[in-house]
Amino acid sequence: MADPHRPSRNLPVSLVARDPAEARRRADRLLRRPVDPRTRASALRVSGLAAYELGLVDEARKRLDSAVSVAVRAGLPDQAAMARASRLGVAARRGDECGTLPPSPFRVSAFTLLGRGVAACQSGRFADALAAFAAAEPAFRSSSDPRLLPGLLCSQGLALVHTERFGEAEEVLHEGLALAEKYSLRRLGAAITQNLGCLAASRGDTALAMERFDAAAPLLGAGTRHPALVLDRAHALADAGMLREAGVLRRSLGPARGGGADRALTELLSLKLAVGHADTAAAEAAVRRLRHLFGADSSWLRAAEQISRPPGSAPVAPRPAPGRPSRAPSSRTATPHLELAAHVGSPDTTRALGDVAAALRAGNAAAALLWSERSRALTTEAHTCQNREWTALLDRYRRAHAAFAESGSAEDHRELARLEVELAVGQWHPCCRRRPPAPSAPGGELLDRLARGLGSRALVHYPEPDGVPAAITLVDGRARLHELPDARTIGDAVAAFEHLARLHAVTPRPQTARLLAERAAAVDRLLVAPVAAAVGDRDLVVVPGPNTQTLPWGLLPGLRGRPVSVAPSGRAWLRCRDRARRTRRERPRVLLVAGPRLAAAEAEIRAVARRHRGARTVTGAAACSRTVLRHLARADLAHIGAHGFASGGAPMCTGLWLADGPLFAYDVERVRRLPSLVVLSSCDTGRSAPTASGLPLGMAAALLARGSATVLASVLPVPDGATAAAMVRAHSALLAGAAPAAVVAEHLAATGFVCFGAG
Repeated sequence: MADPHRPSRNLPVSLVARDPAEARRRADRLLRRPVDPRTRASALRVSGLAAYELGLVDEARKRLDSAVSVAVRAGLPDQAAMARASRLGVAARRGDECGTLPPSPFRVSAFTLLGRGVAACQSGRFADALAAFAAAEPAFRSSSDPRLLPGLLCSQGLALVHTERFGEAEEVLHEGLALAEKYSLRRLGAAITQNLGCLAASRGDTALAMERFDAAAPLLGAGTRHPALVLDRAHALADAGMLREAGVLRRSLGPARGGGADRALTELLSLKLAVGHADTAAAEAAVRRLRHLFGADSSWLRAAEQISRPPGSAPVAPRPAPGRPSRAPSSRTATPHLELAAHVGSPDTTRALGDVAAALRAGNAAAALLWSERSRALTTEAHTCQNREWTALLDRYRRAHAAFAESGSAEDHRELARLEVELAVGQWHPCCRRRPPAPSAPGGELLDRLARGLGSRALVHYPEPDGVPAAITLVDGRARLHELPDARTIGDAVAAFEHLARLHAVTPRPQTARLLAERAAAVDRLLVAPVAAAVGDRDLVVVPGPNTQTLPWGLLPGLRGRPVSVAPSGRAWLRCRDRARRTRRERPRVLLVAGPRLAAAEAEIRAVARRHRGARTVTGAAACSRTVLRHLARADLAHIGAHGFASGGAPMCTGLWLADGPLFAYDVERVRRLPSLVVLSSCDTGRSAPTASGLPLGMAAALLARGSATVLASVLPVPDGATAAAMVRAHSALLAGAAPAAVVAEHLAATGFVCFGAG
């Protein structure tokens, strides 16, 4: 009897797994000729399966229905059973209701079991799926066509991922991939690679997951499998804390329809986004839809209940491997990209923040400080990004920014938003993945180093864990806790103060000044007064929390005139201080840059240049991004006067306007060496956005993370020409040996400048 898996010597079913378009063409050519019923039924089945892979769902259904009809009329039970099994698999993947199949010979029922296993996966019944795959596996392994086995292994491996049997999943998927490569089943190999990406994401290795999704994309970027690839990528980004990018990918798929795994993953992604944005109503609606679609006994619903449970572990729930208690420990990956470093360790950060809260409740100041530091222990790798595709994408974004500034059109704005997401996602390229960073110092050793490094200074940490408002100080080696008002009260007061400070910076008025003083005093009472007795009149190192990330500290009454250094963590401040000491030169190499369309900037640069003999000055058309980046790598002190802007939705797209468009925070990651001291005489370039890991994102934050020791930048708008005289005095003080934090306190704090890093 002919093997039902081989409808024709020239038309094997496995051709669908290699090249569905070619399989469809061959099947259609065969169907145009007079052929016997067996060949016609088999060709219809191949054509239907190929059409499904290409996204032609209606055609696939019609062809598979015809295959069943032809086989039944011709009295070919094997062929009819195979066609029904294929129809079942297609219906299952679409989330359609699947009926039962009549009994069939063993060699055919193995394929039927595969279809039933796929159907069980689609409805979230993974234990049933694995049982069906296990029952079918012996027949597939002994089949006369070894090209059928990798298809089973592909589905079996994904079911193992969803049941958290990661070691078995890896073994099964790699066996399937090896077979797919051996028999040139390119599309199936891409599907298995996609599933390996899901495995990596479930283990917390987002970088490896994105690498595997990228590898699968060329063969799965269109057709029926495309939505699943987009969803898997979006889930990995959401789990890494990149909610904005995950949301854009979700919206690219349009409204959720139908059933099956794609619908379940769509609803689970919507749930993750709702939980991440604290949208309770949207989260509850997503859970209701999942319960209605899949029932109370589905693993999809159990995953939803985990994601939406009250805070206490991760702010963004783990990838929906149903039934799993928590995401697997993260696999830290060293990367030069600050945005990725801020996200790849979020599960570790979450655990550390939980320990911070526990220590605060117990009144253990030293433990709370230690865990606060560990929650912010992530760093970027020293190597620079050399990925040409990502660099080209960054240049495209620069040109698009310039085009939008010129036109202001909605179309150009949409292009900007699209490229922002591409830039964020594109950072996961494998060439920037390196060995993990060295383990951090033990707790006691870290606190001792901090105490010695601070000397006469005081450290003030504002960790802001949920439900435990407190500040932690470290003074003369002693850690203390200080009770604060609740986070909402602080957040509202800071937001009101910052809003008025920004308004007053642009349009100063006497009545605004009086109200601003009142609001500054209110914030001072909430944040500074509770620690005042402990810190006395010492210089401060401040580690802000999410609510205080962009605060102009020098405008608060209790800090006016006092040197204040702001850093992401005490450990980061120590690194910056050490850099400043290592790179100190008797005659520093100075770079002075003036951006375009800003006459005051050129005047400021000329005035500052008179204080620095031999300084390199770059102005006018010469002040383009490539030139400035090249000169930054050779300078010890850089001063850039240009229009600045902050991008709230994409903080690494914060930038400085140069002759060819903006110089972005992203650009800093391409410079092999950065000046020890950078002065940004521009609006908003000190602003940053907080992340779950505690690492801030923005221009000043990127400079510090990538190697600068100190950055002087404003968190407020800076009117043209308003700082020229102050900047000249500031540079004179720096040349006279004054510490940067003291220079800011005396000359620049009144205009919203902050000393970031070593002060």
